[in-house]
Amino acid sequence: MKSKILPVTFFISGLFIVGSVVAQQNDRYFSVTGEQFGSTNWTVFRENYTDGKTPVKTLYIPSSGKEIVYDALSGKQITNDNTAPVATAPALASPATTAVQNCGCLNNNMVAAIAFDAKNNRLYYTQMAGNQLRYFNLNETTLKSYAVTTQLLKNFSNNPGEASVITRMCIASDNYGYALTNDNEHLIRFSTDGKNTITDLGKLVDANSNKENSVTTQFKSWGGDLIADANGNLYLFAIQRGVYKINPNTRLATFLGQIKNIPDDYTVNAAMAEGDENVIVGSSTQTTNYYRVNLNTLNATVLNKNTDQVYNVSDFANSHFAFEKNQNVSNAVAKTLVTNSINIYPNPVSKTKLNIQFTNFTPGKYVIQLGSDEGKTLIQKNVNIAGSQTESLTVSAISAGTYLLTIINEKGENISTNKVAIGR
Repeated sequence: MKSKILPVTFFISGLFIVGSVVAQQNDRYFSVTGEQFGSTNWTVFRENYTDGKTPVKTLYIPSSGKEIVYDALSGKQITNDNTAPVATAPALASPATTAVQNCGCLNNNMVAAIAFDAKNNRLYYTQMAGNQLRYFNLNETTLKSYAVTTQLLKNFSNNPGEASVITRMCIASDNYGYALTNDNEHLIRFSTDGKNTITDLGKLVDANSNKENSVTTQFKSWGGDLIADANGNLYLFAIQRGVYKINPNTRLATFLGQIKNIPDDYTVNAAMAEGDENVIVGSSTQTTNYYRVNLNTLNATVLNKNTDQVYNVSDFANSHFAFEKNQNVSNAVAKTLVTNSINIYPNPVSKTKLNIQFTNFTPGKYVIQLGSDEGKTLIQKNVNIAGSQTESLTVSAISAGTYLLTIINEKGENISTNKVAIGR
């Protein structure tokens, strides 16, 4: 049976606020809009303030469907024609992964996911039809689009329709950025420290309590936006008003409930934290109201505004974490950074060695398994981890293809599963 493809506007994650959002202080935030009210050509980057008085500033507009792009490392211009993908990192990706996404977009410059890195004053984004991580250095007087060319943000083949479009992105309290595809098959982590490391963590996993509210439900859990809290968690606000709390280390997604007191036809496409328990959400299909949602109760209340009409847009981004006002944020970040993590590189593997970097692991015995999708174990290695160290697997005898790398603890529990591509 052919799956239904929803209009692209349903997956666009945002609403641009004109006027006051009645925030507790005059904070800067960012949005991507169309050229005018009602436009769904999401190409205009804007800077906004929550006081409702500071004029909205247009930051960047690609000209005539083309965009001049610069290499993030060298600063050199790499293309000015956006009709074809650029900086596809041929040593790292196959032709299948570098193809332009079929997203039903009006043009290849459309954007539905942005994230503000307050530490470095950068605005990260990716194009709906693209596969690159890009950013603006907001310290520059004239903004330029910089592209990470050493790795692709989407280093996998696109699924049919708009499943693989990235419509959610945020910067978390661990100083990493996170991006998520519509179908929740790829939670992607990227560094903001200048090293431009990109890791595909894999698909979201349902908590046992989710039951019929699975995060894998087609369309229902698509679209929307990501925010982060001060304790290292992510929150997915999905298109049909469902909210999930995500542990980025385990990718476990726990359904918290549906947003209450909000119209049934109100699609949630954007979210930004206010620093306490409240989150501002907006819609790409509604231009009359936007809402404040309490994360503890999921009750929504209409926000006051100073205009009769608001821009419908593709995303929000600001510097706040949820619940940051309830604690010392620097302590929360430090707490998050000691959480264990696994980094697999290079991925795809083009030579003989696959490295598995363990960080802040509880000392003990672990098993590393490389297996096929059918469950056949091809390589198994028993290791003793003493906190943080790197182990390697020799994969020269493994045929080209996609495999699963699994880490198992002493209790026999599967604590991590990631896809690994081997190329020859």
